[in-house]
Amino acid sequence: MVLFVGSVYAADVKIGVIDTSKILSDSKAAKNAKIAFNKEVETKQTTYAAKQKEVQTMQEELSSKGKDMAPAVYTEKTSKYSTASKELTRLKSEIETELKAKDTELSRKLLSEISAIVTDFRKKENYTFIFEKNYIAAYDSAVDITDKIIALYDATVK
Repeated sequence: MVLFVGSVYAADVKIGVIDTSKILSDSKAAKNAKIAFNKEVETKQTTYAAKQKEVQTMQEELSSKGKDMAPAVYTEKTSKYSTASKELTRLKSEIETELKAKDTELSRKLLSEISAIVTDFRKKENYTFIFEKNYIAAYDSAVDITDKIIALYDATVK
């Protein structure tokens, strides 16, 4: 009798599976966010490359013309090169830290938006459980609702 009662309750269970990585790679919102992030990365790389070229030019000048410079001029240029080199190292560290923080925040924002959409979808469609694909050993692809979630997420993109 207990098995029979369990089967009756199981009949009402509706299960779905989503692939979050697919949503993050295929949805319009995620693609737009990645494009904006990549533009920022390019801007930062351009800034860094310009500063790096400046420091490299200073180093080349010291290497090629340093022997012919007056001691005071050589000392001044060496000091400027040392300061610029330290600033370049600091700039690289700041850029890496800033971009890592923005990437983390962007991922957090996208995952939060996806979570809200999945929660609404679960309620509207009366799903009992929606699991993330990567945490399931095996499942029937018939319960995969990833494309439905992507469509809903894309509908929210302006």
